[in-house]
Amino acid sequence: MSNMSELIVRARAVTASPRWDLEKRFPVVADRAEGCHIWDADGNRYIDYTSCSGAAPLGIGHPAVVEAAIDTLRRGGIVPSTLSAARIETAELLLSFFPFADRVRFFRTGSCATTAAARICRVHTGRRLVLTSGFHGWHDWHLQSAFGGLPGRDAETVDFGYDLDRLAELLAERWREVACVFVTPEVNFFPHSFHVELAQLVRGHGCLLVLDEVMSGFRYRLGGYAAAAGIRPDLITLSKGLANGMALSAVVGSGEIFDGAEAAYLGYTYQREVTPFAAAAASLRAFRSDDPIGAMHAVGAALIDGFNGIFERSSVPAVAFSWPSMFRVLFTDDGIGEAFYAGLLRRGVLMEYRGVHMISAATSTDDIALTLQAAEDSLAEALRNARAPQRRSGVSDTDAHAEARRAFGATLRSIGTWWPGFSPDHDA
Repeated sequence: MSNMSELIVRARAVTASPRWDLEKRFPVVADRAEGCHIWDADGNRYIDYTSCSGAAPLGIGHPAVVEAAIDTLRRGGIVPSTLSAARIETAELLLSFFPFADRVRFFRTGSCATTAAARICRVHTGRRLVLTSGFHGWHDWHLQSAFGGLPGRDAETVDFGYDLDRLAELLAERWREVACVFVTPEVNFFPHSFHVELAQLVRGHGCLLVLDEVMSGFRYRLGGYAAAAGIRPDLITLSKGLANGMALSAVVGSGEIFDGAEAAYLGYTYQREVTPFAAAAASLRAFRSDDPIGAMHAVGAALIDGFNGIFERSSVPAVAFSWPSMFRVLFTDDGIGEAFYAGLLRRGVLMEYRGVHMISAATSTDDIALTLQAAEDSLAEALRNARAPQRRSGVSDTDAHAEARRAFGATLRSIGTWWPGFSPDHDA
């Protein structure tokens, strides 16, 4: 038995979730990581296209971030006060990325930030109802049944499935109860015009708008998706990439709303930990000086073009699409798709089947070449082992509609109206 196999047996006994740690992710026990690479306990190297679930867009162990964290640890790491110079500097730097915002409150995880944003809106407005679309983390109030969550979920949270007609109906009937409308931009399926119309609809009823940019905030463009689409939300939630791998999240937004929610209890012990703030300040400076988002886009565009070329040459109904730094791949045949991704893992490429492929700015041209060769070899193997002839007519809009419904609960009416087609630059 290999060292990693033994470790997996031990993990199953004491900590691993079969579904979340092994089946949905990868049966890999990590030993170390650097840039866009990870080495397992047996010494095998992989190219990581999860970007540590989006947390490390600059690359794992970015030198400036590591140095800032180590220096702060040597100075104590945690302090008695909830305020530190590093927290203040991080707040100032972060707000410079989001000029619509006056204030920021920090938390640890994306789920903490989204839960805090909902509470801020409820306390500020004195209302309870949250109208929502998209995944906002694992806390009970917004864990919708579309994501395998709680069938008897919070009655004060209503999912409208990215359906603007449904949202209009809910706002017309219940706007006096609405604390906020809380939406995750699904950048691969909905164009800017969808989110602009959504924002106008919310504003027209005098309600607060919250954008969940935990994923897109440091991966779409500077200023996040809101800046790209020209939307001015009341609050934005942020996390992945803020401290390039260290646990830190934030809610940025209107000072008036924060002042109005001063009665909300938003305190916790690890506001006093200075290390994540130092890492975040270093990360934010790197975003300003090094153009990591441009680097991520270039890598993602090369992979999208390369994957689609492989699919076309093999006459396989599959497509890579859309926003380069956080793109998806859709197979019409699950058996071929699962075999393709299993083959990528065996060839040293970490990509999650039916997941969002999040790019690291540390990915090199050599990494891209190795990935595309692995993809070509893996697809050839999957086709050789296929049990039945493949449909050759390509990926249809109907396939995309079904994927959007499965992945984030969009209604067929919504995706049928707004789906822009398989274009790598529909919002460019």
